[in-house]
Amino acid sequence: EKHAYLRGLGVKYITSTRNGQKFEDDMKQFLKEQGIDGIDVVLNSLSHDDYIPRSLALLRKGGRFMEIGKRGIWSHEQMRAERPDVMYEKIAADTMMDLEEWRYNA
Repeated sequence: EKHAYLRGLGVKYITSTRNGQKFEDDMKQFLKEQGIDGIDVVLNSLSHDDYIPRSLALLRKGGRFMEIGKRGIWSHEQMRAERPDVMYEKIAADTMMDLEEWRYNA
């Protein structure tokens, strides 16, 4: 049902995050079909099943990794050690919404 809804919106590539290996395999296939060597931006909220390193492996050199998760996330030091070319930021959306309620709850 969710996939049908997304396809109805015109989303071409859809995968699941329930299985890390399937996610990784699907993403590699999508990249291959498009003839590109990696993605530009990761917006991540998943720390289970090695999603952080799996996603990093798909990220282009010099890409951006935006972390919105709270648990099991990497420090800036961990990210620099693994991928010094990546711009890594942790985004605390809940805090942003509390501090700028007018912007999010208009």
